[in-house]
Amino acid sequence: MISPSEADRLIGEQLTCLPIESLPLVQCTGAVLRENVYAERDQPPYDRVAMDGIALDSDATSRGRRSFAVQAMQAAGDPPLTLRSAEHAIEIMTGAVLPQGCDAIVPVEQLQRDEGQVTLIEGLKVVRGQNIHRRGSDTTQGTLLLQAGMRLGAPEIAVAAGAGMPRIRVSAQPTIIVVSTGNELIEPGEPIADHQVRRSNAYGIVTALRKRGFQRIADDHLPDEMDILQRRLRIYLDTHDVLILSGGVSMGQLDLVPAALAKLGVREVFQHEGRNVLALDYVRGKTLREKIRALEGIRLNWFLTIVRADLYPDINGVGGGEFNRATKNGPVDIPP
Repeated sequence: MISPSEADRLIGEQLTCLPIESLPLVQCTGAVLRENVYAERDQPPYDRVAMDGIALDSDATSRGRRSFAVQAMQAAGDPPLTLRSAEHAIEIMTGAVLPQGCDAIVPVEQLQRDEGQVTLIEGLKVVRGQNIHRRGSDTTQGTLLLQAGMRLGAPEIAVAAGAGMPRIRVSAQPTIIVVSTGNELIEPGEPIADHQVRRSNAYGIVTALRKRGFQRIADDHLPDEMDILQRRLRIYLDTHDVLILSGGVSMGQLDLVPAALAKLGVREVFQHEGRNVLALDYVRGKTLREKIRALEGIRLNWFLTIVRADLYPDINGVGGGEFNRATKNGPVDIPP
C-alpha cells in the first residue's frame, strides 16, 4: 500500500507544464496565470469622490457659512473643475475627481436645495477629507496584485482588467479525454435491459472538471475488447494531454485497461490497492509526458478520488498551477 504523500511525490515527478499562451481576458476564466500582475497606477488614481452631493471648502463652514451657491456640476469622468470661491460649491457625483479648491464632500441627504443654492442641514459638522477616497489608499503603482500560479476566476479577471491588461499569459488549457469502459454501460435515454447499467461516471467526471475551470474536455465509451481499446487509446494518447479512464482496472478477465496501456508503452507509476486507482505516464516524443489516471468504475470511488483532491492537483500541475509551481517551465515574472 502506498501512502498519499508518496503518491503525490511520484505523480509530481511525472508532470511537465504545458506551454504558455497569451489570451484575451475574456478567454482566461479558469486558466492558470503564468505571469505576475502589478498595479498599473495608484488606486484610486486620484482623490475620488465617495458620495453624491456637493464639494466645498470645509474652512468656509468653520467660519460659519451654511449656504453655498452651486457653481456647476461635475460628473464621474469629467476633468476636475476649480472652485471659484469659498461662497460656492460644486455639485458632484460618486466616482468623480475631487475638484480643485475643495476638501470635503457633503452627501445629498444632508442638504436642502433652493433655486441654485444649497444649505447644510441644522447641526451638521463638516470635517476636512470626509467622503473622499484618497489617491493610492487601496494600492500604489507597482504593487503585486496577482501572483503567477493562481487560477483565474471572476475577481482575478477584474483585477487584471483594472491593471490595464487586455491580454495575459496563462498556461495553455490541457486537452483532456475521459474514457469509460464496459460492455454493460448504456447511454442515458437509450433502451436498457435488466442486466445493464447507465453510463454515468463519465458525465460526473466531465462536469467536475468543468466546474474547476477545465474546458477542453472530450469523452468516449469503449467496449471490453482489447483490439478496440488499444486502437482508440493509442489515438487519445497522441492527441490529448490528459487521459482519464473509468472502469476496466480491477482484476477480472475483462479488466483490460492496464494490459492495453502497457502494450502501448505506458509505464505504471503506482497502483492504489483497494480503490484500484492507477497513475501512469506516457512519453510522447522526447519531452512531453502524458498524464494518465485510471479510476475504478464504482461510482462512489471515482467521486471520492476527484473530490478529495487526488485528481485536481495533478491536472493543475500539468497546467502550471499550485501542485507543480516550481518547475523550469514555470511562471514568468514580468516586473512593473
